[in-house]
Amino acid sequence: MQKSIFIFLFFILGTTLSFSQSGIQFYGGISNAKNKSALITPEGTSHPGYHFGADARLNEGKMYFVIGGQYHSIDFLAQRDKSFFSVDEKMNWLKVRVGLGYTFFELSDKFAIRGKTLISFNFLSSYPTDVPTAPYNTYNSGSVGAVLGLGIDFYNFTLDAEFENGFFKTVTMVDGTEINFFTLSLGYKI
Repeated sequence: MQKSIFIFLFFILGTTLSFSQSGIQFYGGISNAKNKSALITPEGTSHPGYHFGADARLNEGKMYFVIGGQYHSIDFLAQRDKSFFSVDEKMNWLKVRVGLGYTFFELSDKFAIRGKTLISFNFLSSYPTDVPTAPYNTYNSGSVGAVLGLGIDFYNFTLDAEFENGFFKTVTMVDGTEINFFTLSLGYKI
């Protein structure tokens, strides 16, 4: 786990030093994950948690490249109550994201509404293997998802909502275990 966090921080630092002239956005917020498997995520439940990360915006203008990383900590067992910041049985994800960002509407250089389309490479860095009520105990170490997002820039502050649709099974050989994430983030762009 410590090695994974070190690699993630090294990636963020490298991104910051390489691309800070075009802008980098640091952010944190809440995560909510679900999948179609009733054994993992029963009806009316989800996997709440939190995340933090950084995205570099490369190139100035209406369309730009985005490269970034995120760390997510979500509840391993699905919950009815959404307690985003007190995660008991942690499932930790590291995500590397690349894609395009675009500005829909710009009132001035101080206010803009923007969107993004990204591909996310997700690495499951840790999860509990000794939970007796868990339906499965063999998870794949990685998956891929497509991200669609909408954001607002107000001066240097940012607000983003994103939906990530998972493509690959999270549990080995079990259909319907593709995990989808919804995130809400508040950040600061330098």
